[in-house]
Amino acid sequence: METRQLRYVVRLAETLHFGRAANLEHIAQSAFSGHVARLERELGVQLFDRSHHRVSLTPAGTAFVERAEQVLAQLTEAAAEARAQATSEHQVLRIGTFAQAAGELLPTILSVFQQIRPDVRIEFTELTMIDQLEKLVAGDIDVAAVHAPFEDQRVVLKPIFTEPRLAAVSRRHSLADAASISVDDLLDESFALADPHAPPGWAAYWACDERRGEPGKVAAQVRSVGECLMAISSLDAVDTVPETTTRFFQHPGVTYVPLSDDTAPATVNVATRREDRRQHVQAFQTAVDQAISGHLGLVPNACAPTFDPRNHS
Repeated sequence: METRQLRYVVRLAETLHFGRAANLEHIAQSAFSGHVARLERELGVQLFDRSHHRVSLTPAGTAFVERAEQVLAQLTEAAAEARAQATSEHQVLRIGTFAQAAGELLPTILSVFQQIRPDVRIEFTELTMIDQLEKLVAGDIDVAAVHAPFEDQRVVLKPIFTEPRLAAVSRRHSLADAASISVDDLLDESFALADPHAPPGWAAYWACDERRGEPGKVAAQVRSVGECLMAISSLDAVDTVPETTTRFFQHPGVTYVPLSDDTAPATVNVATRREDRRQHVQAFQTAVDQAISGHLGLVPNACAPTFDPRNHS
């Protein structure tokens, strides 16, 4: 029995679709199916029912997946602890940041953290749309500053603040000089869409699929804010972005236009592994709380987060 087989089985249990599960694990579907089938033969039980053109867990599969999740969490934790012990410093907090992360509030969070845990060295890893959660789950980083939405039971999201979303359009676009526009004005446009390997639901949120009721047109698939701005300026794509993006990422061919209607705001979160109880990770959470309570005004138009029990269960 191999660790990757456990991971594949857990992923298939999450998606109940061989193709989507294989894509998320960056492996060919045939190879993915072969690993699952070999594990079933080794165990001597059927974990998944593949009848009637659908995939579902068998009772044995449900029990196995529950235990496999625990084993994978323990292995990830053990790997993280081993890396920490191998450093010359007492401990290292590895922070993953996507794009503008927590904006103007991040330096304050780090300053507070260093006051709480001066013995911990901080390292940074730049994340992309594709790996912003996978690097965390794999134990390559300890915490991540990311924008929701995400649906991943392996991860806990702690909201830092919410902020308005704006439209990003080419300076040649007919709406570029508008004082404000509606999301409805964008629905028939072609979007700079997040790569298919981004976390499920993430691309649909920024492309306003919920308002449209279906996937929109795609001008280009992108993995970073830089690639997104290139697609907007060169291909006349559009996108929606958090307000902090408009301050941290300027491009001569892109302009940002306020959205006038009740568009769902962008939410900045600290993401941690669900089973991670290490003290320096908890100290970072404390630093976030203190920064929010005393310095949220550093981020223009930011609002205090609201509690979401789905992220804290």
